Amino acid sequence: MIPDSSSSNLIDSGSGAAGGGNAEAQAGSAGTTAHPGASAATVEIPKIDAQLLAACIHCGLCLPACPTYLATGRETESPRGRIYLMNLWQKGEQLLTPRLAEHIESCLGCFGCQTACPSGVQYEQILNQARPHLARRRPGRLRKLMRFVFDKILPDYPRLRFLGKALRLWQSSGGLNLLAKTRLVAKMTARLARWQEFLPTIPSFTALPRQSWMSGEKKGQLQLFTGCVMDIFYNQVNHACLRLLTAQRQVVSVPDQTCCGALAFHAGETDIAERLARRNIEYLQNQPGPIVVTSAGCGAMLKQYGHLLANDAQWRDAAREFSERVVDVTEFLAGHEFARAPRRVEAKVAYHAACHLYHAQHVREQPQQLLSAIEGLEIMPLEEAEHCCGSAGIFNLTHTELSLAVLARKMKFIKETGADIVVTTNPGCLLQLEAGAREAGLPVRVRHLAELLDQAYRAD
Repeated sequence: MIPDSSSSNLIDSGSGAAGGGNAEAQAGSAGTTAHPGASAATVEIPKIDAQLLAACIHCGLCLPACPTYLATGRETESPRGRIYLMNLWQKGEQLLTPRLAEHIESCLGCFGCQTACPSGVQYEQILNQARPHLARRRPGRLRKLMRFVFDKILPDYPRLRFLGKALRLWQSSGGLNLLAKTRLVAKMTARLARWQEFLPTIPSFTALPRQSWMSGEKKGQLQLFTGCVMDIFYNQVNHACLRLLTAQRQVVSVPDQTCCGALAFHAGETDIAERLARRNIEYLQNQPGPIVVTSAGCGAMLKQYGHLLANDAQWRDAAREFSERVVDVTEFLAGHEFARAPRRVEAKVAYHAACHLYHAQHVREQPQQLLSAIEGLEIMPLEEAEHCCGSAGIFNLTHTELSLAVLARKMKFIKETGADIVVTTNPGCLLQLEAGAREAGLPVRVRHLAELLDQAYRAD
């Protein structure tokens, strides 16, 4: 039972608002909706597993772990509130109206609630089953644009690098200031200005070597998964990771690869995510050694390939074997020894645990172990270190104001640490925290953990 009055208001007004004109909402309450792929008219999406929904006893212990609930104070923006609403929808007692769908889509997908839940509610599975239904009810033009980006831009690395160069030119030339001087609609300019706040300073791109080289003893061989957005926005991080791995006497190959599919999957476009998964499996299945990932979000997705393709008889075994090889870079580095001792680094450091590393991959101790091995570092405790910063893929673009409210709480706690440097392991977190530091005027540097480790272990 959800006592919050906003839930009741949603139910009463939401049913009326739907009228009978929203065909997609009607389909959502009927039990199945069309698959978001090319065969949308014939392939159906099953309802959310009723047993998964029934596992929630609405105890409320998830509430302190939910950033959107903490930011809004509304039950409809909490895990148990969303499960309650999804139960009503799946039972046919409430249509999938735009208002109801918005409460579900306002979830960051950080899965802090799943970590906190004493009843073992699999919220990740619930949300993943809901996402394709939500994708189907998006406005047509918006959905086509999103699918184009997920299918044609992110997987196309040459095109992505060209866009990265264009963004660098835009930033260096003050493109937004030039746009503001034109007679374009002010609202458009304001929106672009808001989005630009989340962009880091785009570095010049330097391609990674296809394979590292070293003399002397070699410990092993591995494959480096560089990511798409990661390699454009934080190309220097991938180079730092390669140097760290070679400092552990590993032979590192950078094989052909494509986008991991995480953004498409989180948007409910599962057909695109599945295609990208098959391509990555083809690229890497015959390449020896662990698959080391530099982005927490990519790693969480790659580790899910076995589940994503579990119903594909042709690919499920290869997908499971692929996922078993995937390891986050911090996970790998903490499990192996460096060939030399780290140099001393004097700094006060706070560690923000990326959701898709801490909650999704359950990699929790290794980053702290790596930091603790460096003399001179003062590790500053960060309250709610494992709480989402509000980035969540493209959440800061689709739900900007709520994202900023979540970020404000994170920055408050970062300020209280007195840290000089905040480290994390995900590109989305990096750009979000950088934006937060600029907005708050905090004299704190935001870096990938690998950059700080590279500073300590570099030979020069």
